[in-house]
Amino acid sequence: MSVERQASRVGSQKTRYSLLVAILLLTAYCLLLTITESYAQVELMDAVKKAVLNELKKSVSGDVEVNGLRVISGADVLKSPDGYTVANAVMNGYAGRNKAHFSVGLKNRKIETKSIIVEASYNVLVDVFITSRPLVKGTTLSADDFYIVKQKSSRLPAGAVLSMNDLEGKALKTNIGQGVILRSDHLTTQLSIKRGQRVNVVVEGGNVVITTQGSLKNDAVMGGTAKVSCDVSKKEVSGILTSPDTVRVKI
Repeated sequence: MSVERQASRVGSQKTRYSLLVAILLLTAYCLLLTITESYAQVELMDAVKKAVLNELKKSVSGDVEVNGLRVISGADVLKSPDGYTVANAVMNGYAGRNKAHFSVGLKNRKIETKSIIVEASYNVLVDVFITSRPLVKGTTLSADDFYIVKQKSSRLPAGAVLSMNDLEGKALKTNIGQGVILRSDHLTTQLSIKRGQRVNVVVEGGNVVITTQGSLKNDAVMGGTAKVSCDVSKKEVSGILTSPDTVRVKI
């Protein structure tokens, strides 16, 4: 092979190598631009989410969280290289259950302003009351019978009790297991026990507790006064009906 051919071949290889390096560098540069733009869009959407959340807190009572955002107008602004930041967010109205529309104002370093419209999906976190043990029909609820947890409003059963005031002085009209969210249809204001019902009589005095049995002498309601004729002594005592089968007497 002549010297001229060898030189030509080496030159061609160098040219191809240089072209390959140039293509790789261009590809890497384009990829870097794409990653940078994507990161900037993510940062901007995070800022939009925070602004929307702050505005939601002014309009929705209780704790609230934003589950997702959907841009429904002005999405092209998010791809702008001009470095927009969030200026403000204003609620435009509700768009269905746990959804609302917001107009979000954006500004860039040149003090140019744009706006986008987003739809926010959100959840309100509310207190719910969950039974801490199995409870029987007629139980007058006390703080030991349940505990409070935060729950998303969209996941609540219909009629879930959301206020302690709705539990005060209420009795159960059905048996309930442990770990159940208390609902309004579990409760009754007054559960009436008819005259003649057999009950346990718990007599409490000082450090002494005596239990006996008897029969109601009158119709009584949960938490109300009940008169009982005791089986053994045949005496009549008055106490408080604390459950369908228990009257407590303090002496």
